[in-house]
Amino acid sequence: MPAALRPAITRLMRGFLFLPSVLAVSGILLSACSLWLDRSGLLDRWFAALPFYALDADSARDILSTIAGATITVVSLVYSLTLVVFALAAGNIGPRILETFADNRVNQTTIGVLGATFFFSMLTMAMVGTDEAPRLSVAMALVLVTISFFWLIYFVHDVARRILIDNEIGRTQHNLRRSIEALLRKEQAEDNGTSERPNRDGLRWAVAARRSGYIASVDQAALVRLAERHDRFIDLPSGPGDFVIEGGELARLDGARNADIAAAIHAAITLADTRTPEGDIRFNVHLSVEIALRALSPGINDSYTAIGAIDHLTASLARILQRGAPAALHCDRDGHPRLWLERLSLPDLLGSALHPLRAASCGNMLVTLRLIDAIGRMRAVLGGRHQRITLRHLILIGWDARHSIDNPADRRELAKALWSSYRAVREKTGLA
Repeated sequence: MPAALRPAITRLMRGFLFLPSVLAVSGILLSACSLWLDRSGLLDRWFAALPFYALDADSARDILSTIAGATITVVSLVYSLTLVVFALAAGNIGPRILETFADNRVNQTTIGVLGATFFFSMLTMAMVGTDEAPRLSVAMALVLVTISFFWLIYFVHDVARRILIDNEIGRTQHNLRRSIEALLRKEQAEDNGTSERPNRDGLRWAVAARRSGYIASVDQAALVRLAERHDRFIDLPSGPGDFVIEGGELARLDGARNADIAAAIHAAITLADTRTPEGDIRFNVHLSVEIALRALSPGINDSYTAIGAIDHLTASLARILQRGAPAALHCDRDGHPRLWLERLSLPDLLGSALHPLRAASCGNMLVTLRLIDAIGRMRAVLGGRHQRITLRHLILIGWDARHSIDNPADRRELAKALWSSYRAVREKTGLA
């Protein structure tokens, strides 16, 4: 699939259009098939063996009319309830969390099943003759409305669970860990500091962005093949999730200018107006940070929600640090370097999460102690890797506490927690 089409197709499949439309169309097709079977007479002897299922034309139309009217009413209620949940989530959890709410398959399936039931009943009622009793079609309508009823119960259950902020924190981190595994599984190679960025002064040709926007996707394989075919090296200063402005540097190459190469680079890099979770690890990290910052705001002041977000977030960050970042330097089949694309910078990623959490929790003993403890647990599972990055954040927490906490007992408690987090790693790894 072309890289330019992936974000658009992904958004189409994740929203409230694709899956409900597919299910609604399946209801239309099912109506046509059931009517054809009714009129073919293939099932008459089976229905004759069911004396309790006696049905005339008027009864069939009444049943179908009742099902269609009730179903379209429930569809409007489901949409109204969904919008109410969206409003509550945007106000209590965070507006960007709606990206994951729209991706909820339960909501999409509920609307689609109800739509399929409505279209099935309406079209069957419209196509059936005045003296015709489509017993199979009515039976199918009853089956569909039964499925719709029980699915509606599950929908209400799911909505009640989704508005609980602790469940949403866990779900957000599950999506983050799944994105981490998908990215690292796809990239395979791990960047342990062995690859170095080439001197950009030798790459004299800059490709300017044609529009402003966030980098939604980068077709890495296409860029490597392009560089191999023209014997070039391509350096991308920005990766997925970064914002570029029109006329800004999108890529830098060596050699002479070539309009065909520039067009191919633009085709391999997709820009969007908004960030998306696909391929952007930082987006999912920022969702958890936003939940914690909103909880620590003076208007809400919910320390325990912030603690839950910190616990789950540091567990996800530890997994990233354990696995390492994907290699930024990419080579062709012959081993020649062709592309520099840094998808993930571990110090920047950790800083974008821990710096705002440290600043927001400054002066809050409960949250600060949990942040120290969470970083300590994260450091304990890392062994000797990336310890200096996490140690820096512990030092910054201690520096902030020195200037924001005046109570001597609280300062001793924080110092004890900081020393405990540092000493455990030092004894385990020998880090001095």
